Amino acid sequence: YPRYSFPLISTTTCIQMPTFSSSISHTTLRSFCTSTQNSTQLTTKAPSESFIERVFDFTTNDKLSAKYANHFGGLRLDLLLEDLDLMAAAIAYKHAAPEGHNNPDHVIVKPAPEDPYFERGVIKKGELLSGMRIVTASVNRLELFHELTVQNDIKLSGCVTFVGESSMEVRIKMSSIIKDDDGHKIEDNMLLGLFTMVARDKNDQPVKVNRLVPVTDLEKSWYAMGLENKSNRKMRSEASLERNPPTDKERELIHLLYLEEKEAKKNKEESKKIYTLMENTRYGKTILMFPQLRNIYNNIFGGFLMRMAAELAWSTALLYAQERPTFRAIDEITFLRPVTIGSIVVFESEVVFVSTESPQIIQVRVEANHIDPQSGKKTRTNDFHFTLTTNNPRLKELMPRTYEEMLRYIEGRRIVNYVKVV
Repeated sequence: YPRYSFPLISTTTCIQMPTFSSSISHTTLRSFCTSTQNSTQLTTKAPSESFIERVFDFTTNDKLSAKYANHFGGLRLDLLLEDLDLMAAAIAYKHAAPEGHNNPDHVIVKPAPEDPYFERGVIKKGELLSGMRIVTASVNRLELFHELTVQNDIKLSGCVTFVGESSMEVRIKMSSIIKDDDGHKIEDNMLLGLFTMVARDKNDQPVKVNRLVPVTDLEKSWYAMGLENKSNRKMRSEASLERNPPTDKERELIHLLYLEEKEAKKNKEESKKIYTLMENTRYGKTILMFPQLRNIYNNIFGGFLMRMAAELAWSTALLYAQERPTFRAIDEITFLRPVTIGSIVVFESEVVFVSTESPQIIQVRVEANHIDPQSGKKTRTNDFHFTLTTNNPRLKELMPRTYEEMLRYIEGRRIVNYVKVV
């Protein structure tokens, strides 16, 4: 991920992390939103005009470092997912703002030392911007290039890099700030994330957003990649196993898996040393959704759902590998429907693909379902796919048994091949 400077931005725009005790002047907010609601004419913006960056000063802020550190001394990706999702929304709102729109001081603020987190209220003030609201449609890709650590300061930066009619692709980069031998600060790229944000009106209908015109060669390359990503998402959707049967080669693999499972039945004790049944890799957790977890639309914050799924995926991979796993990529997080306050949500995980070759890969799928306490009916709200690696030379092969499990195995294999973990 190349370095990028934004000459059009004279000062760094920072936003705070979630608190719900923000003292917001509703009168000021109402007048501010009313003044921009009638501005329906679209304008054209460059990617640099939506740029936001945020520095996590782990080396000097012990409280912040303790908040984000895991018990291995690394950086908690699950917490970062909340930050990334919120930052993507802030970037999208900035691009969607009307021409000449100036945010009041309380809309975009600098981070306070005692509260090193984004403030959800920041986005709340932009909710009624031009009568639209912006939500996360999907997380297309999060790739990690290095293991995350709190030993160095971390910088998140991003902007809108591609725009459709009502959708925006937000590209966010995470860098580790380190010092060279001469004491100069340099940035080491650690993570790249792609989010698809969509604009909706109060009736949940699409709303057109400002156009995007790339200026620099780098911006143009991002825009071209956005077009390619859009095309790839369409092709992958059309090739989904929920729509089409497996390919010829995949059918051969399914038959091979069937033969291996049949042979394993004959030598159960011996096969236990080699294989782990997919049905034995399933775990779950049930969570009641409290009001404190809400977003600006009084639904549950999508970043929190990603955090819960990531925690479960990591634990599932740890139990499978019996060694500490490392996140390498998060792929195809879809938000099928909102989760409301008071909901009971069940997160269910399962290992769906394993490669015992180096690097050893574990693909974990997490499904989130809302359960109606009256009827017991389950409604799927989210799908998550996590790719992790491990260094256990005795990692067992994964054995699917049913046809449904084999299809999930094929799906996991496709994602791993798409991610291309190195």
